[in-house]
Amino acid sequence: MLDLRQLKALEAVAEQGSVLRAADALQWSQPTVTHHLRGLERVLGAAVVTSGSGGTRLTPVGEAMLLHATAILDRSERAVDELRALVESGRRRIAIGVFPSAGARLLPQVVRALQAAGFDPDVIEAELDPLMAAVVGLRLDAAIVYDAPGRPTILPPGFRMIPVRQEHLAVIVPPAHPLAGRTGVPLADLDDEAWIAGATEADPVDAALFRAADQAGFTPRIAMRSDDYAVVAAYVAAGFGAALVPELALPAHLDAVATVEIADAVFERRIFLVTAPTVGAAARTALERALRTTTDG
Repeated sequence: MLDLRQLKALEAVAEQGSVLRAADALQWSQPTVTHHLRGLERVLGAAVVTSGSGGTRLTPVGEAMLLHATAILDRSERAVDELRALVESGRRRIAIGVFPSAGARLLPQVVRALQAAGFDPDVIEAELDPLMAAVVGLRLDAAIVYDAPGRPTILPPGFRMIPVRQEHLAVIVPPAHPLAGRTGVPLADLDDEAWIAGATEADPVDAALFRAADQAGFTPRIAMRSDDYAVVAAYVAAGFGAALVPELALPAHLDAVATVEIADAVFERRIFLVTAPTVGAAARTALERALRTTTDG
């Protein structure tokens, strides 16, 4: 069975580059560090460190174990902090992440729902890949994410990925655009437009646009790029081009831009709640209910 001291010893050696410096950092004796490293090696059945003239470094087995050690140590510290907070205040902490364009529209009601259920939420904002990695690594208890083509959705046992809502993607144009406010517009009517795109070619919203445009017989011409939808909307308002943006990222007041309803392309993405095994039924129910009933206004 693993001992947290074994993982601390491994992490310290990885950081310090020698058993002696690891012992100093941990305020342990050198034999104690060695003892716990040997214990870890007995558990794993393989060496985790190797020593030479340049110091002590991790073996491939040690490197692979370090990823788990970091997650386990982080989770153990969070567990202690959480339970201490529970003892002191009677309320549990829950760490939740959300992708940037959803923050302003979804978080207020989610936070209120968690607070009403007796939780103190700690919230971070991050992009999709870091959010998923943080949940799987147990640095977050839950995350609000969206589906993206090409990204795996298979989670380890005990994790859940629950669909909670469907998000429409809207084509926006300047208010004076000839198609502003129109419905039933073929996407091909926008084939001459310049487009404001995401920061990289891998952006999943842009990928949806390019797939639909390919079916409509044209390739979008990218004029500018930004990773901030507020900036994208500002570029559109200034007349630099059209853009496809998630409805959660639309400006609260659409005075500066106008929407165009496309007739022959369905621009949507699903939003999911991902939970770690650390999330109990009460918190999961509160999160699901809040996300399914949140309005976008």
